[in-house]
Amino acid sequence: MKDKIYQRFAERWRETVDMPPQQVGFLTPLYKRVTKQLKVMPWIPFLMGSLIVVLGIYYVLGSSIASWVSILQRGF
Repeated sequence: MKDKIYQRFAERWRETVDMPPQQVGFLTPLYKRVTKQLKVMPWIPFLMGSLIVVLGIYYVLGSSIASWVSILQRGF
């Protein structure tokens, strides 16, 4: 019984491990560089991205961002 379960597990494991590498066309080198960084230390790109988004919103809305935040806080 245990041998059959292990054999099924081993077959499924081989199917999973034998997957081809991910290809995204001409963006494959960029994809590999980005995913390598995200696997090692994901918080730095996320923090930088959020900082850029916040500064962009501040640039677009200016000082009225405080009133927008207040409206959103009351709505939720």
